[in-house]
Amino acid sequence: MSAGDQETGEQRVRGAVRRHARARAFTEAEDVFSAVLADPGVREVKDRLETADIRAGLRETAGLSANASPES
Repeated sequence: MSAGDQETGEQRVRGAVRRHARARAFTEAEDVFSAVLADPGVREVKDRLETADIRAGLRETAGLSANASPES
């Protein structure tokens, strides 16, 4: 095996190791996110935020409707 072939082989191995490490990191991150989002306390806060967001949107819509001029 020539030096060039050995270098190419090492580059392939390094690339494979990088891809594997990246895939594993993403899998671990997804597992952590899933665990956090499944927590009942987190779900409760999420529900409260969504409710507050909907209420704020409804108030904004009502305010815009009240200030809208009639179309000609």
